[in-house]
Amino acid sequence: MTNPTDSTDFCLPSRDTITDNLLAAFVKVTGREQGSVSLAESTKLRDDLGLDSFAAIELVFELEDMVGVRIPQDAASSFQTVGDVVSYVIGQMSVAQSPAVESQGGTGAP
Repeated sequence: MTNPTDSTDFCLPSRDTITDNLLAAFVKVTGREQGSVSLAESTKLRDDLGLDSFAAIELVFELEDMVGVRIPQDAASSFQTVGDVVSYVIGQMSVAQSPAVESQGGTGAP
C-alpha cells in the first residue's frame, strides 16, 4: 500500500505542460488565437511575442493563477524568454515541494 504523502507520488509538471499553460495565459491576455502562436524555449517575450510591460504583467498574473506559483515582480522583470519563465516556475514548484519531503523524513529519528 502506498502512503498518499509519499514524495514519490508527487510529480512536477513537465516543461511542456508549463509552456502550454504559458501559451493559454498568453492567448487569454492578448486575445490572439491559440493556433496563431507557437512557443519554444527560445521564444523572446518582447521581441517575438510583442509583449509590452503592461501585457507582460498581465501574463504573469494569469500564469500565477493557472499554476499556483507566486512570481514576484523582480523575477518577472528578468524574464527574457519562454524558457526563463518555465525554468522559474518549475524551480518554484520544486522549492515548494522540498519542505514537505523533508518533514516526512524527520519523524521517528532522534
